[in-house]
Parts: sequence; C-alpha cells; structure tokens
Amino acid sequence: MRTDNHQLEEDIFMSQPGLAVSMNPLDVRDPRVDGPQGDAIPFFHDGRYHLFYLEAPAGKYDQPDRGRTPWRHIVSDNLVDWHDLGIALPLGEGDDPDIDGIWTGSIIAVDGVLHVFYTGGRRSACIPQTVCHATSRDGVLFKKSPSNPIHFPRSEWFEQRDWRDPFVFWNEEHKQYWMLITARANDGPPGRRGVIALSTSDDLVSWTTVCEPFYAPGNTYSMECPEVFRLGGKWRLVFSRFTEYAATVYREAEDLAGPWRTPKYPALDGARWYAAKSLEDAQGRRIAFGWVHDRRGFVEGGEWLWGGDMCLPREIFVGDEDRLCVRPPREVDAQLTSQRPLPIREASGATTEEWEASAAGTFSIAEIEIGALQRSLSRLTVEADLQDLAGGVGLALYSNTGLTEGLLLFFDASTGTISLGGPTEGEESDRLPVPWVTNQIAGRSRGKLRFDLYLRGDVLEIFVDRQVALTHRQYFERPLTAQVYVEDGVVTFRATLATRVN
Repeated sequence: MRTDNHQLEEDIFMSQPGLAVSMNPLDVRDPRVDGPQGDAIPFFHDGRYHLFYLEAPAGKYDQPDRGRTPWRHIVSDNLVDWHDLGIALPLGEGDDPDIDGIWTGSIIAVDGVLHVFYTGGRRSACIPQTVCHATSRDGVLFKKSPSNPIHFPRSEWFEQRDWRDPFVFWNEEHKQYWMLITARANDGPPGRRGVIALSTSDDLVSWTTVCEPFYAPGNTYSMECPEVFRLGGKWRLVFSRFTEYAATVYREAEDLAGPWRTPKYPALDGARWYAAKSLEDAQGRRIAFGWVHDRRGFVEGGEWLWGGDMCLPREIFVGDEDRLCVRPPREVDAQLTSQRPLPIREASGATTEEWEASAAGTFSIAEIEIGALQRSLSRLTVEADLQDLAGGVGLALYSNTGLTEGLLLFFDASTGTISLGGPTEGEESDRLPVPWVTNQIAGRSRGKLRFDLYLRGDVLEIFVDRQVALTHRQYFERPLTAQVYVEDGVVTFRATLATRVN
C-alpha cells in the first residue's frame, strides 16, 4: 500500500505516458533534439525503481555548457516501462553554489524523508565543487537546503578543485552516516593523487572529514562516482576512472576499514560504460545503471564526449572465483517475445541453422543472415559449441569479406581475453582487433561459449556467457551484418534473433 507521502508521485506516475525515446533505457534518443544523459543516481524506494540522472542541454558539445546539468527523475515498476517525473533538481541562480551544474550524488531515506546529497558546481568559485543537500517527503518535489553548500574540502589534506560525487550510507557498525567523496590529495605525484575521502555524521547535517582517505591507491588521477555495498560476503567498492584505462571498476575488502584489494578481474565493462552506480531492489538484486558516450559529430572517428545514452539496466552478481559479473535483468529479456533462428550462409552458398566450422590449423568464416533490424531493442544471440579450439572465435560486425571494415569481436581460447575493436589491415601484426574494449573470462578449448548482442540504434551492448560485458557505440551508415569465424579450431555455431513486439 502506498503512503500518503507518495500520493503526488502516484498521481504523476498514473497520468504520464511511457517515456519519450530520449529517456527510455530500452530505446535511444535523437541527439539533435534531446540532450545527452550522464551519471546515474539509482534509488529503490516504496517498491519502485527511481533513476535520477544528469541531463545536459541539447546541441552543446563542449564544457562548460555541456556540464550545465540538472537532475532528471524517472521511475519504473519493472525496469522497462519508465515514466518521467520531470526535473528534480534545477540549476541554481545568482550566487548559488550550483549555478553551473547539479552533479553526481546519492539519496538516502530516513524517517520518511528523502535526503539528497549532490555536487554543486560553480566554476568561478575558489572551491568550484562543493557538497550540497536537498530533501523531499513525496519523492517528486525536492527542496534545497538554505545552508548550501554544506561541506567543503579541508585544504590541509585535499586539493580544493575536486570535491564531488558524495555517496552517503548508514554504517551499522559505527552507528554513523558515512559519506564517500571523490577527491585529490594535496601532495604527491600529480597523476597519482586521486583518493576517495571519508566524512562522517550523526545527523546528516554536520559532517566531519577524516584526514586519512577511505581509499588512496596512489595510482590514479581521479576515482569518480564511488559507491560501496556488501555482496557475496565481501564489501565491494565501485568507482569510475576517466584518465588511464577508463572504466567502471571495483575493489573488495573483508571490512569497510580495508585494505581494499584489486580482484583478478577488476573491470565491469570497458571504457564506454561509464559512471555506473547501483541499487538493491526488493528481491535483493543489485541493479546497476551506466551510460554510453556520444561521439562528436555523431560519426565514426569523432571524439568521445561526456554524456550520451543510458544503457540497459544490469544485474551485478557474484560469479565464479567470487568475481562480480553483470547480466541483463530478466525483465529486459522478457520484452523480447519474438524469437527466430537465423540461417548461416557458408562460403559455398549453402545455408544451415547449425554450422560446423572445421578449421583445425586454418581459418573459416560464414555469414549470419540477419535481415533488417528495428531501431528499438533487438538481441542477436550466437552460441558456439567448442569441440577443439586452439586459436579463437570471433564475430565480424558491419564488416566486409576481407574483414577490413567494421568491428571485430574476438575470444582468445588460451587467455580468455575478449576484445572488441577495429578491423585488421592485412598485416600479420594487426591480426587481432585494435582493442577498443577488452574483458576476460576463463579460457577454454572445449565447451560452450555464448555471445548476446543487444542492439538499440547505434548502441551495442555485448554480454559474453551472461557474465561480462563490452559496450560500444557505432555510427556506420549501413545495416548490421554479422559473420562468425574460427581461427584454428572445430566449432559449431547457432544464431537466433529476438525482438520486441510493440
């Protein structure tokens, strides 16, 4: 039963149609009309999924204009049908500390009140990033604190430029509220000063900064959008780094006090799934939201920009070797009710629904006959039965017969490395894809291997064995083509296409 405090949200939810393309994670926006989406602030409350995110103005590609983002608020009962509750936190005015941006933060519910902690951006200020506070009782109308900004960096410990992305949670052991903050130490090599600072509070009003950072690895410029949660018997610290080896990654510890160790497979995706943050729902699932970048000019080769489209929701779960893995939640796949096997055309011209490639010591390739795809969500699934694989298997996407165009997705049997990248150029040293996105699973020469390609317009989200993901954006002006190939092995392939029925 809904409480009276949520009646306004209920009224708006029931009166609004489904979200426009620009806001629905199952579709892709029109960038000529709708501004890019960035850093998600997910929150599960009163039985519903709430997604707050930064929304930049349309037609702006450079900072500071692209960074002038308010928070937009969307809500769903099922992770699929999203409804727009409008701008939750608008930009400030005049001398407000958030006149240039309402940047990333977090939400915590205490005694019927939603407390929002966010980054206020004022670029001309001596401290351009500060922590601000807002509250709401109905989940729709939020009131900024008249005391904003409520929290600043201590100059004796931290640089005054980076103080953002507050993540607030209740520490049951210490009986305190803790706030993790993206910051930089004020000494040390410039490229290695990135830390996650810690502040504590008894009342969510007064905050005390701890001089010792919560995490200070000494190997990165910045760790953005941090969050911490317990999953699989361990604490997991997730953050995104935008400088070297950009990715959303995690560390793990037995205790919140650390030490925070680097796992064997630290990345949840590659560079194009960024600033991911998560919630825990009523089923105990950890559901994450990240975004994929736009490219300047919306063309291949364009500079990767901040902001783009929200990716599909993803469930984070504990897999083999205590590893954090990701997969689409079942609600997303349940939308793909129309499924059909796809024929595979061999070099001889013959077609089959089950192609056995006998390429021991050599190379073999065949075309999957996909046909025209709708712009909204589709899933191409390729299952590979490995009988004797010494080299690797791959998918050539948007490519030609010489594999000198498009994208190559490749699994290396010996190392388990999965790479998504540019085509070869015909030289031996360039046989493997130029690795734009990489990930890793267990290497194998026999057994099953599964690729699921979720396609929405120009957004491509690939899941391998329903465990690891590789996200990319392509702007090829041609329909999708897919060729399966084998390097030194015997493999049987099957392919299916699943689509939504509107």
